[in-house]
Amino acid sequence: MNASLHNLLSTVHYNPHKDTLFLAGDILAKSTEAGSLAILDFLSQHRQGNCYVHPSADATSDQQSAQKKQAACKKVYAVRGNHDQMIVQWRAWREWFEGLQLTFPSAQSYPRRIPPLAALNHNAAHTSSASYDAGPPVGTGSQFLALIESEWIRDRTSDPTGTGADPQEWVDTMRKRAVGTWREEWWRRIPQPGKGRASKDFLMLGDHYWIARDMKPEHAEFLFSLPLVIHVPSEHFFLVHGGLLPSDPRRPADDKHQPLAHPPSPGDDDNGVLDDDYDYDHPILDLGSVQTAIPRSASLELDDEVEVLRVLQERALLQDVPQNRDPWAVLNMRSVRKGGKVSRRGDKGTPWAKIWNGQMKRCGGFKNASALADEDEEDIHGESARADPLPCYPSTVVYGHAASRDLDVRRWTVGLDTGCLYGRRLTSLVLSRMRHSHEKYAPSPTTGDDTEDDEEDQSSYEEDDEYADEGAFDGVNDQFARVAGGSAISRRRRPKSWTRMIRFGDKHSDVAAKLVSIKCPKMAEP
Repeated sequence: MNASLHNLLSTVHYNPHKDTLFLAGDILAKSTEAGSLAILDFLSQHRQGNCYVHPSADATSDQQSAQKKQAACKKVYAVRGNHDQMIVQWRAWREWFEGLQLTFPSAQSYPRRIPPLAALNHNAAHTSSASYDAGPPVGTGSQFLALIESEWIRDRTSDPTGTGADPQEWVDTMRKRAVGTWREEWWRRIPQPGKGRASKDFLMLGDHYWIARDMKPEHAEFLFSLPLVIHVPSEHFFLVHGGLLPSDPRRPADDKHQPLAHPPSPGDDDNGVLDDDYDYDHPILDLGSVQTAIPRSASLELDDEVEVLRVLQERALLQDVPQNRDPWAVLNMRSVRKGGKVSRRGDKGTPWAKIWNGQMKRCGGFKNASALADEDEEDIHGESARADPLPCYPSTVVYGHAASRDLDVRRWTVGLDTGCLYGRRLTSLVLSRMRHSHEKYAPSPTTGDDTEDDEEDQSSYEEDDEYADEGAFDGVNDQFARVAGGSAISRRRRPKSWTRMIRFGDKHSDVAAKLVSIKCPKMAEP
């Protein structure tokens, strides 16, 4: 991923002294550990104001040295992804665990050798039948981690197809064997994988664990600082990894409690606790998890009062919709099921992007509301975009996370995850100020059939998580990467890179938007 990231930055002619870089999360654990740490080096240096220009692969050593330079550069913005969150959790846990000290009365208080695992658990008869030597006790958490890490590497090397081949199986085996020994006291303090929402958390000795162990303090500081959502009020868009909702899906969109159902007022921006918070089943955060980035203001044909109200309403979307303050939902959201339950599955329920676009198309302004919708799209309550207009202005969400949907660009959402991890593509959205009128959006020439509806049924593919196999791409975007309002990009040609203009933001905005995509290698790369 590191090489692909820098190839993409080179393709878009990224200048760290002039351009602002945004990342949509999951920048780590997508390739080798060395590649993840290299990305952290690059981003943490930019965060500190040091511009590191990645040297080209074909440059000589002298040329590479000359290409590296330290200078003041533009700030890098990034949101936290669900995989980034797993690394953050492991790092925070390690910082606590390594400093722990346990005192054991004596080595004789615990049996040095215990029966084989098969004798403890009849279901584990396939594992080693040798008795287990617990060894002498260790007194600190850092010593215990060093001990079990070395033992796992030893077992994986000596028996690559046995228990050591699967880190989680090895950890489960060691937990059981430690029962009755001094090691049990340490294992009790090591988290186990959770259930339900937390089923993928805390997989010990996996990719996230090793990155958390080996990253530098400045890397950890960078990851800990990442917000869940970035709001860019000057251009009226949000950056998030998983997704956002325009309203609480447990109620109709025009319910008086919904943020888009009434014009905002300055008194609404009080960050208070809402009544809806009390009947929400999961922990939610305040707006401290949101970062505001404000580039140079756009020249919009709207008065200042409207701009102020728009920003207030956009903040209300983050504050008043409890799902948008639920960290798990923001990091993992792909769809909304019946009853308003957020799901990480993409093949069940209604895609959240469809809900967002359906309600944004109903926005008719604060004064003279007139429906902006030109398509008929329903939300989970069966409300059509042609329903009564809402007193709001639309805003855009840019996100990642949904690789099985491939490139998913609609009027008010831009899904950029094009499956680089699977050897597919890495795609960026480039926003720039228009200098001439001809730079405005115009549909690109069509390649392939563009007559099908952009909102095809998503039930034709399975998606347990983002690590879907090749068969998961048999649905809407298998042959074409759909771009709403424009043409379809053929995936049969598989060019090394392509560029196309898209419509982004307000009709009168002076922002030009284009997608730039490059081919990723099929095999894991640094």
